Amino acid sequence: MTPKRAHRTRLAVIGAVAVAALGLTACTGGESVAAAGDVNTVGEGISGGIDAAIESAMQLSHSTEAIVGVWDASGEYVRGYGEGVDAGTRFRSAQSAQPVVCALLLDAVEQGRVKLDDPVSNDLPRQSGIEDITYEQLCAQRSGLADFKGPIADIFVSNPTRPWPAQELIAQGLVNSPLSWPGLDFHQSDTNAVLLGRALAVEGASTLGDLVETQVFEPAGMRSSSHPATGTAISGDSLSARAFPSSGGAPVCDVEVLEIPEVSPSMLGGAGATVTTVTDLKNFYTAYFAGEFGGADVVTATQPTQNPERDEEGNPTSEIAEDSPQWAFGTEQVGPLLGRSGSITGTISAAYQDPSTGFTVIVALNNSSAGAGFARTLALQIAAIASAGGAGPELTWTAEDQAGRLAEAAICQ
Repeated sequence: MTPKRAHRTRLAVIGAVAVAALGLTACTGGESVAAAGDVNTVGEGISGGIDAAIESAMQLSHSTEAIVGVWDASGEYVRGYGEGVDAGTRFRSAQSAQPVVCALLLDAVEQGRVKLDDPVSNDLPRQSGIEDITYEQLCAQRSGLADFKGPIADIFVSNPTRPWPAQELIAQGLVNSPLSWPGLDFHQSDTNAVLLGRALAVEGASTLGDLVETQVFEPAGMRSSSHPATGTAISGDSLSARAFPSSGGAPVCDVEVLEIPEVSPSMLGGAGATVTTVTDLKNFYTAYFAGEFGGADVVTATQPTQNPERDEEGNPTSEIAEDSPQWAFGTEQVGPLLGRSGSITGTISAAYQDPSTGFTVIVALNNSSAGAGFARTLALQIAAIASAGGAGPELTWTAEDQAGRLAEAAICQ
């Protein structure tokens, strides 16, 4: 199966007035020098704007390294920031690549091995607490499963190499489950993806990593990606993970930032263990939204994330706001963009694509303390920089909007 190539719109140069309004300048020292392996086929205005946005975000998040990728129909800008970092540097993508397990599910459906409305308990009959949960509900985030991370998030930073069996993460999520109206209400939870990964591994009689590699990575052209279950170091060049100590899920700022050379991928497992590059991640989203693993109508159809009030039988008794955020099959919708942001100890990232044009923006930073939302805001800022120059889709936000939000989300300043 060969993934369809992205349909991308042309990246244009932002005018001097727009750049001045955004406060965008070249990188420190007045000169931006690209590393070997970086790609730049866009004009100085837009590349300089992206560079300045990344540099500012690195300062606000106490990151020392970053990677960005922006693609449209006839131009791309893929660059690494920091010593030894370039376009091909690998990073832990966390929830930014979580849809790979939904792609694996759709592949199994296409092969006739499972159905979306099959109970997950068919493949995990000994797992309690999941009796009425279907495969589809796991990617739709409507299973009623609570997220597992809250009570143990601080441990991920204080003991980053600790192994976490999938059963332990699932059990942690089940402690506070079910949430309201399983099967009907939306509750975003990484427990869904961990459970899905475990069920698909059992159904496929293989490891999740092997299944993802053969059924998702290879067809999508993700030649530099892996989905490890064990092993705490990334082979080859990778972002140097760092984070502040964490207490109550918040960074502790009165100490030195921690350099974290090794991180256990099992702390997220099926919810985000993928190691990848920005180009590989772009290739995945292009194939995913093109329907390479199942119908494109399945992966791009959205439902509101706002839950209505319900009567005793579950029937809605209140209206959902027209501007309610939307969720697709494993991704969130932000304007015309679909994608995810993610955080794993030492790294945050975000990946969003406009399925109708293929316009894609991906970012990664090497300090996880700012959280996934910080990377999401940075990606939206970069999308707005491109849009302001006539590239990419029309957006309802501006680069100034997102720059202000990044400043408000700054850590340990």
